[in-house]
Order: sequence, then C-alpha cells, then structure tokens
Amino acid sequence: MIWLFLVLGALMVAGIAMYAVGSAVGRLENTALPAVLEVDDAVDWIAERLPEESAGQLSREDIVDVVGWYLESFADVGLATTYGQDLGDEALADEAEGRVVAPLDDALDHVVARGLERDEPLDALAVAMVADLLGTYLVAMGAIGGPAGGPVAGHVDPAAPQG
Repeated sequence: MIWLFLVLGALMVAGIAMYAVGSAVGRLENTALPAVLEVDDAVDWIAERLPEESAGQLSREDIVDVVGWYLESFADVGLATTYGQDLGDEALADEAEGRVVAPLDDALDHVVARGLERDEPLDALAVAMVADLLGTYLVAMGAIGGPAGGPVAGHVDPAAPQG
C-alpha cells in the first residue's frame, strides 16, 4: 500500500514539474533576445568588408575609435544605456511625442567631425565608410532599424558572408 502512495506521489510531482517547465517555455518562446554589440566582432566584420582604399588608410585602432564615436553619438541623444538595461519606451517613439530618435545622418556627422579633430586627421571618406558598415552591421544584428522581436526567419547573421 505504501508503494502505491509513493508511485502516485512521484507521478504527481513529475506532472507538476512538466507543467511548470512547459508553461515557462511557452511564455519565453515569444520573447525577443536582446541584441548585444561585441565591439571586437563588429570591428572584425567591418575590417573584412572595407574597400581596399579605405582599409589602407585606417588601422584597427582607428576602426575601434570610429565605432566608439558612433556609439557616443547615440549616447549624446539619450539612446545609450548601461550594459544590461533596456532602452525603454521613452527612447523609441518619434519626436512629436517628446521622445528621442537618433537620426543616422547626425551620427555620421559626429563621427566624421571626431575623425577630423585628431592630431593626425583621419580621411573623412574612410571614416564614413566605417560608419556606414557599422550601421549595416547594427541593422543586420537587429540592434537598430526595426521593431525588436521580429520573425526569426528574417534574422540576418552579421557573421555570415554577404552574397
């Protein structure tokens, strides 16, 4: 008789556990994964795709600086947050509602201006090429350019070769 209660108890515990895990997986299934920018990966991706003329004028450190300046421009308009925090609704709508939007042309202007301010100014066209490729990278990884949590079928892996 005691074996019957043990087996019945074990079945109930297993059933409750399966239900709890299944419901948690169901809720998380539709949750969008955050887009995390790894600067080293972005710099490698950009360096591989830079045209020869621009690549010959910039070092890896220059590309890292340009990426930093691009992200700095987002911080200047209020879109950047500390690692691990969401942007929040206040940063995602249009200016008419008093919310912040980062025009990418302003980011390009900021990056080129920072490149020209250096002791040894960077070539403006090469800096613009890096900024353009970084914008492409950010769009491809889902960090900018569309609603978060879009269909997985449309996901583009920035590390994948472009065809």
